[in-house]
Amino acid sequence: MKLRAERAEFADAVSWTTRTVGARVTLPALSGVLLEAADGKLTCRATDLEVAAEVSIPVQIDRPGTVLLPGRLLSQLVARFPEAPVQIDGDGDRVEITCGRATFKVRGMQAEDFPSLSAPADDAPQGQIKADAFSRLVNQVARAASNDEGRPVLTGVQLDASDGRLTAAATDSYRLAVRSVAFEEAVEGTALVPARSLLEAAKGASEAGGAVTLILEEGQVSFLFGDRRLTTKLIEGSFPNYRALLPDAHETSVVIDRAALAEALQRVAIVAMGQANTPLELTFEDGSLDLQATNQEMGDAAEALPAEVDGEGLSIAFNPAYLLAGLEATGTEQVRVELRDGLKPAVLKPHREDGDVDDLTYLLMPMRVS
Repeated sequence: MKLRAERAEFADAVSWTTRTVGARVTLPALSGVLLEAADGKLTCRATDLEVAAEVSIPVQIDRPGTVLLPGRLLSQLVARFPEAPVQIDGDGDRVEITCGRATFKVRGMQAEDFPSLSAPADDAPQGQIKADAFSRLVNQVARAASNDEGRPVLTGVQLDASDGRLTAAATDSYRLAVRSVAFEEAVEGTALVPARSLLEAAKGASEAGGAVTLILEEGQVSFLFGDRRLTTKLIEGSFPNYRALLPDAHETSVVIDRAALAEALQRVAIVAMGQANTPLELTFEDGSLDLQATNQEMGDAAEALPAEVDGEGLSIAFNPAYLLAGLEATGTEQVRVELRDGLKPAVLKPHREDGDVDDLTYLLMPMRVS
């Protein structure tokens, strides 16, 4: 292989692919980035067997070929390259990388050991959605997914594509986030996608802009943004029937300034630090919201905020971290809290006076206060 590439394009390609390089791998080749030069372009690939990243950039090729280089090392080198074209020359064991006056001789890995990546089928169903809408959807919903690998189904985000819309849902059994957006070009299908992979796709969409193409297949889903592709395996199993969990009515509705509530919540919750599962109690009364947390070792904290309360007053307690995540997800100046009583799940929604908001629903299970 011998080629010449623009530094910025090469750096972006390496940065994109190395996101999927695992720190702990059972197969040494999985720690590498495969570089393949042919037909006037350089294709970079990496995978951890669960998610695979691929990107192609235009290059000047003197000699086509394929090399496998250590991903982390390559990423660190490229990040510090001077502003000059990058030249790569070598095959197999020794690869020379030159940028300006800097020259690095990197020991290559066995390219034959790099696993073949499953590219999407040409006839696979696909849809298209605006990149910014997709990225916002994922970042609002994926935060509700579980980190418990013992329950793999809950570590994913359920994607339902139907009726011209993409609906995403995630739950860790303590909270549930659901939201949908309209397709530019619709597709039909479902996929239970690992939250980690979906967040990488959202990050790529945000960086690329424009539109994202979703390709839904049996066992995998691919996301295309320009010359980049991310393919991930799906999680096996059945996602909970989350629609049955959404309440169809509420007794009390509260509208409150989101930023003020988030700041007060963080102040009051300080006393909960160091004591696991300490609830934050919220009391809604006519025109006000009172927050209170009690820690037997540290003491108490309380704060009151003005709020528009429509309905009967009540008290309810939440995990403060989960409540804060819900407030962050809404993103609007005001948030609406819908309640039935102190023992049933509450629903957080974005709120604007003109009603033009995301259809995000963030359901939160209450905690019992002893």
